[in-house]
Amino acid sequence: MKRFIILLSCMVLLFSAVYAENSDGLPIPEDEIVIVSSDMRELKRGDRGDEVRALQTRLRDVKYYTAKVTGNYLEVTEKAVKKVQEAYGLPVTGVADAKTLEIIYGDCHRPLKSGDQGKDVSRLQTTLSELGFYSGNVSGNYMQGTKAAIESFQKANGIEVTGEADVNTQIKLYSGEARMATPDPNRTPSPVPKPTPEPDLSYPGKLSYGSKGERVRQLQERLMELGYFNRKSTTTGFYKMTQASLKAFQKQNGIDPDGVLDEITWQALYSEDVAGPYDVPRPSPVPKPQPYFIDVDVNNQLIKIYGLDEEGNYTKFIRAMWCSTGTTSYPSDIGTFTLTERRALWAEFPTWGGGKARYWTKITPSIAFHSFMYGSYDVKNVNMKSVNRLGKRASHGCIRLTLHDAKWIYQNCKAGTQVKIHEDGILDPELKAASKPATYDKKLYAHPITPTPSIVPSYNPAQIPQGDIKELKVNSKGEAVFWLQNRLKELGYYKGTVTGEFLDGTKKAVQQYQKDNGLNASGRADKKTLEMLYSLALEEFKTPAPLPTDVPVPVPLTPAP
Repeated sequence: MKRFIILLSCMVLLFSAVYAENSDGLPIPEDEIVIVSSDMRELKRGDRGDEVRALQTRLRDVKYYTAKVTGNYLEVTEKAVKKVQEAYGLPVTGVADAKTLEIIYGDCHRPLKSGDQGKDVSRLQTTLSELGFYSGNVSGNYMQGTKAAIESFQKANGIEVTGEADVNTQIKLYSGEARMATPDPNRTPSPVPKPTPEPDLSYPGKLSYGSKGERVRQLQERLMELGYFNRKSTTTGFYKMTQASLKAFQKQNGIDPDGVLDEITWQALYSEDVAGPYDVPRPSPVPKPQPYFIDVDVNNQLIKIYGLDEEGNYTKFIRAMWCSTGTTSYPSDIGTFTLTERRALWAEFPTWGGGKARYWTKITPSIAFHSFMYGSYDVKNVNMKSVNRLGKRASHGCIRLTLHDAKWIYQNCKAGTQVKIHEDGILDPELKAASKPATYDKKLYAHPITPTPSIVPSYNPAQIPQGDIKELKVNSKGEAVFWLQNRLKELGYYKGTVTGEFLDGTKKAVQQYQKDNGLNASGRADKKTLEMLYSLALEEFKTPAPLPTDVPVPVPLTPAP
């Protein structure tokens, strides 16, 4: 059975156009949606059904198909498929084979030329503007200014200069590896009158993509003064143009170019030796290690987050999250992978029933982290089956999480974060119980924030639990269980996480200890078992008696004069 393969990446850089609306009726920007597809069966003229309907819908989205979505693969659908094949240099058969479907459900482009208009033209103009080739209005109309910008882009990137945005030109443009326009050292930034009153130079707090307000406008005005922000006017919204301009400023001034306005970037913006776009760049910053390491434990259906310890190793346990990995038929990829910037607020899976998910963070070309499933872009239309399957294998390879946990990874685990997915984890029911998400709230349409294990901060084997010795068994909790787990872990019997809750992992450890020490192997820490553990610990860690010393010789007192 073929593995689940993701064929589409984020649709980026178009803010006015949308594919969907959320539950509030507000548009979801196109660059916040990723469409994910799997291998599909070949489709040809005469076929009918939901797969044909999905194909027609997708072809209409990318403007190769303008007719009604019928679910019948007839002449008009065949012509649309032929247009895709012709544009991408494939055999023009009209049959939607695997290669053609990969392109259609991928970041599919239609060739653009003078006279064309639409969302894809707006996206083209926006990207050309961010790369410094286009300075006109983002109108969605392919006119002379857009043609001239494409010619300049093609020349700068070693593409045949035609002025038409064919498929190859667009692939290069949206690749993230395109060359930017060469700055003109003789260009003088447009003068911007000083605002009245003087700008507030206090740090406005962290600003990033999606931030809004007058401090965003102030940021744009400062970037415009320095020659980085080349739009005709400023706004109060922090979006792609502001982000790209800020990244260019950070790169030129030796700051990690993450496109986020932190306090270091703010101070640099108003420093006396700030570097403009045509000045000598400041030295690049030394790369910082990512703060987190993600361990995906398939056996336990848990994600464990580790942070850096004092020696720079990922040994500091931060939190655990319940998840659903791929089923045995569609297993998640095994290995260690590195996250990139590829992420989106929404993901759609047209060839896996058309479900949607939120906070999609790509792991490999096959799989990603994301939330439980939705039936539409309405946040209230939750697929409760996927909610109830959390903690069990359930997906086609992706890693499903609660909404808050998926959002946490989306926001905190940036490009460069290492992800290890493995199937050799020791069963750890104690940790799974301790990290179980709270009951799904149908009013919130989400689980409340995932609790973290409540672990006593210190343990001393010589300080045994006080009070009467009571038998400990499955579902027991408290200080005595915490001491027992720690002690059995020291002795090599307990392999799980110390949580203070007695579950199957603790029971197995107690049972093995009892077998090795000639006790009744019931798995219950009865009085006899605990007395043995306590007495041996006290004997091993008892305080040694002080060594005898010579009796001091009394010193005669000298009478005072």
